[in-house]
Amino acid sequence: MSAVMAKAHKAAHKIKWRCFETREQMVDELAEACCEALMRGIRKRGTASWAVSGGSTPKPLFDAMSQAEIDWENIQVALVDERWVDLGHPRSNEAFMRAALQKGHAAEAMYIGMKTPHATPFEAVEAVNARYAQVKQPFDSVLLGLGSDGHTASFFPDAEGLDAALDINGDKTCVALRAKRSDVTGDEVDRMSISASAIAKAPHVVLMITGDEKKAVLERALAVDTHLPIAKLAEHVTITVYWAP
Repeated sequence: MSAVMAKAHKAAHKIKWRCFETREQMVDELAEACCEALMRGIRKRGTASWAVSGGSTPKPLFDAMSQAEIDWENIQVALVDERWVDLGHPRSNEAFMRAALQKGHAAEAMYIGMKTPHATPFEAVEAVNARYAQVKQPFDSVLLGLGSDGHTASFFPDAEGLDAALDINGDKTCVALRAKRSDVTGDEVDRMSISASAIAKAPHVVLMITGDEKKAVLERALAVDTHLPIAKLAEHVTITVYWAP
């Protein structure tokens, strides 16, 4: 790809970079930004909503946020996505979210998970959307992560349901997907995720990544592998990337 074409691709994406020398600096800045977004929501509507991702990367942020002295009793914390596993499963995002964030001051918040008794996420779409209808929309802040395969939320490359999930004009807050099994997905290929259209409505969307590998994945997706889900999402959503080594 020529330099001109690469620039054209980059220009088509709504990405803002915030790069830090240390993870501690990144977490401090991101926690402040998330608190400000949530407090703006409370001032505007009385209640704020925060959609968060699982995984090891956001744990230091959750630790910091749990000590933030903001009006947690008027904040709803919901999942960005979930593996279709029960709360007791070791890879449950809801279990991770509650263990990492539902403590300290943040214990006062309302927490909303995605998993229902339905056998598959496709059977549960209506029920999960009804549950998320109780969450203030649009989300005041959305915290995304990034996989080494270019997925964000549960928008996995070539997943069943991906086109509907990435439909920026879609009318559902939550969508079901079935990923192709890989080292990234593990055995839990059935997923529920908030949709690209729900993410796009949020005034504050951040992507938290660490390490040179993830930075390279994102840069390549934006410039070359533009078919990857993170690149498709960034065509329509203004995303602030917080990165540290």
